[in-house]
Amino acid sequence: MTEKNPKNDVQFSATVAYFYRFEAPQGERKNDIRSEDLQEGCRLANRKRLKNPAQTLRNAHTLGLLDKGTERGSFTINSVGENLVAMTLPAKGGTGKVEKPKIKKDRMKSAKKKTATKK
Repeated sequence: MTEKNPKNDVQFSATVAYFYRFEAPQGERKNDIRSEDLQEGCRLANRKRLKNPAQTLRNAHTLGLLDKGTERGSFTINSVGENLVAMTLPAKGGTGKVEKPKIKKDRMKSAKKKTATKK
């Protein structure tokens, strides 16, 4: 956790899922994580406990970092979450900020013109 330095709870949940899937000792690895695993990750990382870890997992799913797991309330990391943890999150000193793609203003103007002409 110190190495990846997730900036928010959603990034933290992806990092926990990544850890349990790829980095944990062989006997502790698991494909799916639940809210209990997220709270355990908080405890092990000496991080403030989440008020609603299940909602954090759902938010990570909505943002496309986790997929739904095999059981209700469980989630598994997907390729987007893997790339976030492995490539984007800083190893040391980076921002860890994921930027949203920007829509060019020219495209927006042409889209408005098309809808105005159709009416």
